[in-house]
Amino acid sequence: MTVTFRAMRADEAETVALMVRRLAADTGHATVPKLTGAGLQAAADLVSVTVAAAAEEVLAACLTLDTFSTWRNQRGLYVVDLFVDSKARSRGLGQRLLAHVAAAGLARGLTFIKLEVDHANDGALRFYRRLGFAHKADDQLLVMEQADLTTFAARG
Repeated sequence: MTVTFRAMRADEAETVALMVRRLAADTGHATVPKLTGAGLQAAADLVSVTVAAAAEEVLAACLTLDTFSTWRNQRGLYVVDLFVDSKARSRGLGQRLLAHVAAAGLARGLTFIKLEVDHANDGALRFYRRLGFAHKADDQLLVMEQADLTTFAARG
């Protein structure tokens, strides 16, 4: 099977959104991502989506954002989601897709990749560690959700 790596086309947005929503089922997570194809297209100015496709069928997707580290004084890449369809797993496709995205980032001057792994997704953690990603104990993820954000912003 010949696999090509390319930017997602607009007509593939719902397919990619469905893949992201499947992450919950595949990891046993109770919360299902709310992403829709329309939402993904509306965020096209922010999120880059690279797909791995064979015979026009999307088999995997990698959603990324450019980021900046003040500590490094360098630009980097943040991997929002990486998903490989169950029928295409265990063939190195996720690694090849991520390597393609990494090479494209390097060509644009990016110098690091940052990502998060759900605490319950041991398979993903093993995958990323095998590729050379390291846990940064000095960083902790903090999030302010919309209700708190609205209250906070109103305080001025």
